[in-house]
Parts: sequence; C-alpha cells; structure tokens
Amino acid sequence: MIELPLVVSTGVAFALAGILQGWRFFEVFWRPNRHAVAAIAAGLLPAFLSTFCLLLSQASLAYEVVLFIGIFALCGFLVPWAYVLFVEGKQVDALGIRRQYWIRSLVISGVFSLGPVYGILQVTDFATYRWTHLLGAALQLNLGGLFEAFLYCGFVHLRLRDSLGPLPAIVGSAAIYSLWHIGTELPMHADPVAALGMLFVIGLLCHALFATTYNVLVVWPIFFTAGVMNDFIVNLDLPEEVGTSVVWSVIGWSLAVMIPASLWWAARRRSVTG
Repeated sequence: MIELPLVVSTGVAFALAGILQGWRFFEVFWRPNRHAVAAIAAGLLPAFLSTFCLLLSQASLAYEVVLFIGIFALCGFLVPWAYVLFVEGKQVDALGIRRQYWIRSLVISGVFSLGPVYGILQVTDFATYRWTHLLGAALQLNLGGLFEAFLYCGFVHLRLRDSLGPLPAIVGSAAIYSLWHIGTELPMHADPVAALGMLFVIGLLCHALFATTYNVLVVWPIFFTAGVMNDFIVNLDLPEEVGTSVVWSVIGWSLAVMIPASLWWAARRRSVTG
C-alpha cells in the first residue's frame, strides 16, 4: 500500500526541484543518443539478474554471488564508472559526484530523512532486534544504496535528462529502478504487486530529490539510510537474512571502493600519458 506521507513527500520533492531548477525543470525534448541507450541497457541489466534470483534461495551462495558480484559490483560500480571515464571520456561529476551544491544536498537529504526516521521511532521496539543485526542490515543495505546512486542517479538519470528532459528522466529512472527489486525485495512482501507500485513511488521521490541538485549526496547516504531502514523495519520487520552475511558485505564494500578507485586511477594515468 502506498501511504499518504510517501505521496506528500514525493510531491514536495517535485515542487522543490521545480523551484530550484526553474523553467529548465519543465523542459521536454527528444534528443536520444547512444549514451542514453547504453544507460538504459545498464539500468535494466540488474532487473534481469534480479529476476534470475527468483530461481534461487536467498540463503544460497549462488544468490549472494549474483547480488554482490553481478548486481552491485558489475552493474553498480564497474559499468557506470568504466563507461563514463573511458567511453564518454568524462570526469566523475558526470556521475553526479561533485562539490557543487554539496551543502545544499546534505541539508535537503537531512530534512527529507526526518519523516522515515520518525516513522521508525513511532512503531519500533528496538529491544526486539539485535544491535548486530541492525548494524549488519544498515551496512548491507547501504551498499545497495551506493549501487543505486551510481547506476540509477549518476548514470541513468543524467543521460535521460540530457536526452529527454528532467521530468521524463525522473519517471524513466524511477521505473527502471523499481524493476531491479523483482527478485530481491519483492519476494519478501505479502503483496509483491503493491510493493512494486510503492517502490516506483519511492523511485519518483528519490529521483525528484536528485533533480534538486544533481548531486548524489542528496539521496545517499543520509536519506537513503533513513528510508531503507524504515522500509525494512516498519514494512518487513527486518527479515533475518538481511544483514547477516558479514563476509559478503565486506566483499561488497571492498569492491565498491576498489573498482571505482582503480578505474579513476587508470583513466587519470591514461590522460597524463596520452
């Protein structure tokens, strides 16, 4: 079920993006290019891998490999960074990683995180959860949040914006974002169809927020942490399988650091020597 606070927050995010971006926010045009096509293909790849996960037990090694290596490392850290640095020949600001508006981004992120945090505090008895489970879940889920920030905000959203305009980019990115949950989060919900609709609205909220500054700090880590912990605690009662695999979280975070850092170093070295 899509709750009213989520709808209101989404509307406020759209309004704020319109105010901060001005008339440019409402531009719609048709300028497709190969970079937009590549971004859409990259954004849909996790959906295919996630659908494959429906065939696997979430407690299996195969599931962990697909999630942490195939989806997070390959789709979130390798593909966007390699494409931007080596195919487009751009810098990391083309992934929404930039200094501009970083303070504004953190302030907006903090304000929008108040609602999810309040929701958690209202209904949650923290004594029923082990602190190690909560910490492990936050660690694993934030790895997924970083994957989403790089792929769906920094890579897909910005290229759809340049090809179609800000509003189509928000809607398109939200739709593509929601699909990657098919085999990961949706099976945890009693009504997967309704959950998919909720995730689409969450995608609209996240991408409208991203459109306020086009800096990934506006969606990750503050707002993402508050929102995802609200979803998994309030809506799902924090399933036991989430956050219990410390080894895979460590592997995932190591790849999240090493892959982008290695690609950035290689691109910088090429630009110096070339």
